[in-house]
Amino acid sequence: MNKFAFFIHPLDMRDLIRFEPKVAGKRRELVEKVLEWLPPYKASHITGVRSLTGEEIEGYFIAVPLLPNQYLSLPEEMLMEKLVAGGRIAEELGCRILGLGGFTAVVGNGGYKLARRLDIPVTSGNTYTIATALQGTEITARRLGINLPYRKAAVIGATGAIGRVCSQVLAPKVKKLTLIARNEPRLKFLAQEIKDDFGFEPEITTDLTQGLKDAELIISATSSTGSLITPEMIPFGAVICDVSLPHDVVRDVATRRKDVMVIEGGLVEVPGNPEFNSNFGYPPGIALACMAETMILTLEGRFEPYSIGRKIKLEKVAEIEGMALKHGFKLAGLRSFDLPVTDEVIERVKAAREKGTDPA
Repeated sequence: MNKFAFFIHPLDMRDLIRFEPKVAGKRRELVEKVLEWLPPYKASHITGVRSLTGEEIEGYFIAVPLLPNQYLSLPEEMLMEKLVAGGRIAEELGCRILGLGGFTAVVGNGGYKLARRLDIPVTSGNTYTIATALQGTEITARRLGINLPYRKAAVIGATGAIGRVCSQVLAPKVKKLTLIARNEPRLKFLAQEIKDDFGFEPEITTDLTQGLKDAELIISATSSTGSLITPEMIPFGAVICDVSLPHDVVRDVATRRKDVMVIEGGLVEVPGNPEFNSNFGYPPGIALACMAETMILTLEGRFEPYSIGRKIKLEKVAEIEGMALKHGFKLAGLRSFDLPVTDEVIERVKAAREKGTDPA
């Protein structure tokens, strides 16, 4: 039976407390220092992932226990040593591919440096994340009666691995597109690529508030540590697909902006009777798309660096969608702030949009 491994880490203190209740009440500085000392470890054994073809695989979650801000602030070589140690665990367990979850995919040029130091291939899972984010955004837009060819879209984190391809896919489908990121030269380069490929010239900006103005479809895919998008910044009636973990959209939006529909990007139903033996706060059998990509590649026998670095190929999005369909992976409905998006929720948002007044 083929095996895979996937890196995980806590996304915030709340996440950490769920795994280790004794952390509650401890000073964050002390907790972070302890995490720096902790080595990677096998967190759980994954069983029951069974393809529609009948093939079954198993895998392991390997924890590299640092918080997102630590992945962004600690010396790269220190982080690389931890990731290599985690990769060695995967190799010793007989895994044939390693998926990079969360901020482990940010270190070392999007996985390139880690891949050179391991004997098994690595993948970030970003290609299937892109596929499911776009699926969820378009499904939500249709259910709310939003016709893409006549609307303005915005992509936050547009120059990143996920944002770049989302921008390329959306460009020929919408009336206007704004690319938002911190690096202006990269924005200009991406805008020119899109103009050359599609004859469509998107707007670019490093100003988040300005970039979101009048946007009805928003995809947010940043490497921030969360709480980036506040209720006041969001245009009336917008649909937001928040792909980032931690999430970019603050939770207050759920209560303060009834006209806005925020969906979580990249949640997938895994075929078979999967047992993850780890609590991510999702219903049984539901995984992040980045995790699912690693499983899909294992079922396909594609032990290769499928998604790595910033330059993910556009054609791979359709390819991974095809592989997912073949094996029985599918979008896990729609979820918003940890809850399912029901018909009642959709109707409530539609009603608020039709009233035409901003409740914020």
